[in-house]
Amino acid sequence: MQKKDYRHERSKYSLFPIMCRLYKAAFTECPVRMLVYSLVLFANGVIQVVITYGTELFFDCVSLGAREREMSSAIIISFLFLMAAILASHILNGCDNYLGTSVHVVLIGKFEKRMHKKAVKLDPALFEDTEFLDNINKAFQGSGVSGCTFVLEAFMVVMFSQVPYMILMSSYLYTRKPILSICIFLVFVPVVISQYLRIHVFAKLEDETVPCRREYACYHECVTGREYFKETRMLGAYRFFSGLIRETIEKINGRAWKCYGKMAGLEILMRSITLLGYAGVLLLLVYYVLNGSIGVGAFAAVFSSIAVMFETIESAVGQQLGGAFEKMGMVTNYVRFLDMEEMRGEEAAVDYSKGIQAHNVSFSYKGSEEMAVKNASLKIRNGETLAIVGENGAGKSTLVKLLIGSYRPDQGEVRIGQVNTENAKMQCYQRKISGVFQNYQKYKMTLEENIIISASGEQKPDKVKRILEDVDVDMNGTDYPKGLDTVLSTEFGGTDISGGQWQRVAIARGMYKEHEVIILDEPTAAIDPIEEYALYHKFKAMAKDKTAILVTHRMGSCKIADRIVVMDKGQIIEEGTHEELMNKNGKYREMYAAQAQWYAD
Repeated sequence: MQKKDYRHERSKYSLFPIMCRLYKAAFTECPVRMLVYSLVLFANGVIQVVITYGTELFFDCVSLGAREREMSSAIIISFLFLMAAILASHILNGCDNYLGTSVHVVLIGKFEKRMHKKAVKLDPALFEDTEFLDNINKAFQGSGVSGCTFVLEAFMVVMFSQVPYMILMSSYLYTRKPILSICIFLVFVPVVISQYLRIHVFAKLEDETVPCRREYACYHECVTGREYFKETRMLGAYRFFSGLIRETIEKINGRAWKCYGKMAGLEILMRSITLLGYAGVLLLLVYYVLNGSIGVGAFAAVFSSIAVMFETIESAVGQQLGGAFEKMGMVTNYVRFLDMEEMRGEEAAVDYSKGIQAHNVSFSYKGSEEMAVKNASLKIRNGETLAIVGENGAGKSTLVKLLIGSYRPDQGEVRIGQVNTENAKMQCYQRKISGVFQNYQKYKMTLEENIIISASGEQKPDKVKRILEDVDVDMNGTDYPKGLDTVLSTEFGGTDISGGQWQRVAIARGMYKEHEVIILDEPTAAIDPIEEYALYHKFKAMAKDKTAILVTHRMGSCKIADRIVVMDKGQIIEEGTHEELMNKNGKYREMYAAQAQWYAD
């Protein structure tokens, strides 16, 4: 059974099935362009055979006219026919180039869009796995300029232009001398085999170099990135990162040179056989014309076209298919990414008034033997403000992601309203859930765009201004010279704002989305405890009548919560109000006492 599955896997991701999938996807995205481009490619292949036939006809007419010593109408007609075919060839080449570029540009965006749509349907827990991150990197390489669009274009040129040309040309040669058509194809069999081997060689190279490319991008960003530049310069860390970059490049180049060297030796041998075959066909052609087996017109036509045919076959096999085979590793990774299993679930209407319940929930990250959350049970009432506290690494953020259904538990169940997150689509139960997380993003866009990104389908400037005022963002101050239109990045002619201002913008972004549940997962970790305490009080007022979950390792901010949950090593160890937990003389009191000086009046 395993053998059968393995064979199915291999056939599913072999060259022809993948090419058919890409062509079908491209045709779905831009049917008119693809249809016209396919027809132009086919016509371009056919016209080359017409030129060959026109050349034979013209030389036969000229030869006959030379013997009769007169300019016949047949010569003029054959000449005009040949010129018309050549003109048509040039026109079709121009159309080919234009349409090819047009399709190429359109499909780059379309293929990347398919990848983005797929990414949002995958289990968010996968994004914590380094192997999955490598797969995304490989898939992105496959979706770009040198991936799917390049391979698809090569496939179309070969299948719609060069294959029809070679079939028709072989038929033409067969009618003159059968052995000519047979010899041409036999000569190129070794070259086809060598190019096919490129798939496996370069697929292996792609898998080996992806982690190195991610390392290189990271080190390069540390040297040149705006966020890292000041610290790198101040610490004198350039030499350190430069050494890491050099080592990474050497790894990539070493593996690439080994791969290219292996293929170079094989291709030299195969191309030598091709050259001998080309010489043999020409000698055979001379022999046939000398013994009268073919006429002068056929000799001239075949002689002039055989170089074109060899060039076409060389282009099809060596350049088009060769390049495609080299990139097939990238494209296969892209297709495999699109085939990844999505988070399953059914449509469901969520009644948020029933709160959130977790029952005996356990969860571990892929590749980790330890449970990030162990046997946690919790019920959050509708409209309740709950604080989850604990030291760094206690499992607070993981528990929150389980409670809002971003992660699905390995054991136990989570219900949002009456809906089990295991059985429903994520967009159903997260439609009215918003949040601000510790690693919030600083989008290099206008202030207004930074807010409405959480609900881009609506434009409510008054609502934006009200929420910004609630979180103490002064749009009339020097930080925002153009108000809502201020670009929050000096890279795009805007301005830089402080970390505290960014945190307020991030909270406003989370509050802007219509929600019944709101999460604050330590977005204020970079500011001092007193300012955090004040900001949490504002958040409490803004989240009135909503279910709110606060995550923090600072104890002073917990007082605003209706209830506090204490976590340690993935387990819920205490639960109650601030006063109740202080009276228990447990972990909460210990942590609060350790931080008491921060909140002293």
